[in-house]
Amino acid sequence: MADAPNTSPEPKKPRLAENDLNLELLKSKLGAALLKLEVAHAEQVVLHVARESLLDALRTLHDDPALSFKMLTDITAVDNLKREDFEPTRRFKVVHIIYSLEHKKRVRLETLVPEQDPTCPSASAIYKGAAWIEREVFDMFGIQFGGHPDLRRVLTPDYYEYHPLRKDYPITGKGERDNFVRSEELA
Repeated sequence: MADAPNTSPEPKKPRLAENDLNLELLKSKLGAALLKLEVAHAEQVVLHVARESLLDALRTLHDDPALSFKMLTDITAVDNLKREDFEPTRRFKVVHIIYSLEHKKRVRLETLVPEQDPTCPSASAIYKGAAWIEREVFDMFGIQFGGHPDLRRVLTPDYYEYHPLRKDYPITGKGERDNFVRSEELA
């Protein structure tokens, strides 16, 4: 006898405890610094904050005992240049992912950065580890971090003039790979 096909709906994937945040608490604590709060991919909490409010939001999330997001997990960026709905005022998105060890919760902050002024305030005064990660974002995307203690390239040579993760950078490069100074040439 052949087995009948399973027509029962797939069981729902359990929500990760680290994403189960009190959204009303976040809204009340962040106040005007919060432009929008969403739950992305039916799971992760994303806080959209204006560039001018980023440090206030990060400081509140870090210092408020009810939140206590003391650990910076990552900083990265997205270049929106090739999106169909591209606007120069939304060229880049800087993404901070922070974690509360005390409450075992994670949250993502997204900040839009315009093409004509690719700068974002440095989070290094709040999260000491931010300084290094911001250098990577600067090197790959060309986003400046205002107030950074030592903003310089970390992955490409100091003399390198391009930012390889920008969407207008060609996949095959600009011929610079053949012109990198080799370590034996520096000796």
